[in-house]
Amino acid sequence: MISAIIKPFPIFKFAVVGATALLFAITAHAQKADPNDPRNAERGAEMVKQAVQARGGERFLSYTSIMSTGMFTPFDKGMSQIPVQFVDWIVYPDKERTEFGKGKKKNRRIQVNVGKTGWVYDGEAETLKDQTDKQIEEHLDGLEFDLDRILRAVSKDPGIEVKFAGREEIRPGERADVVSIKLKSEQIVYLWLDRQTHLPMSLIYEKNDNGLTKHETRYFQYIDYDGVKFPNIVDYYRDGVQSSRVNIQSVKLNAPVSDELFTKPASVKAIK
Repeated sequence: MISAIIKPFPIFKFAVVGATALLFAITAHAQKADPNDPRNAERGAEMVKQAVQARGGERFLSYTSIMSTGMFTPFDKGMSQIPVQFVDWIVYPDKERTEFGKGKKKNRRIQVNVGKTGWVYDGEAETLKDQTDKQIEEHLDGLEFDLDRILRAVSKDPGIEVKFAGREEIRPGERADVVSIKLKSEQIVYLWLDRQTHLPMSLIYEKNDNGLTKHETRYFQYIDYDGVKFPNIVDYYRDGVQSSRVNIQSVKLNAPVSDELFTKPASVKAIK
């Protein structure tokens, strides 16, 4: 879905260990599947197909733009901080604008990415700057691990390697189906699926961030918007410690989006 939202906000990124941390913990009760069994590739592909169908089928695969609103809450050392409102626009394949805050320009922050370019506006500092190479890299990294982009890519590209990886216990007596997905970058992600609804519950991967780091995104309370189910709550974790939460309040698909939203203004005064 919303890549600047259903991802850990690459530019304005903020770094609860609680009962839910146990929900998706890798446990000794896992049932691993044989990675060399060709039947597990078929099972994995079928599970992804079921997840796509549960999200909305062709409607999920075909929308070309999305606008969403909600609240973003940063966490510091596992403790929630002050939430901030956001509005996010995406036009596929590579345009995105996210606004944090509301009202006067000084109370807002704006992040815009178009392909491998981008700019940021900081209302408090009254600055308008091009994104640095690092900021653009972080944005592109976030897109790679965006759940909706992964599901859509797997559905449309038979060359992406998908396998049923087994089952993991989420609570006593309950297990999630786990599918491993090898992305074009050779990065492997593990998608946990509800065995009853087939909806995604968690996306897990490891990445070298100055040392190997486990990243996990958890999805809760799916709601139907315009014929597609989106999680109402998305939680982000690094090495088991919560780093942020996104609460979605509204979603509009295929709403008209002006190109002006993505064009860098001539000056701070031109910010609307």
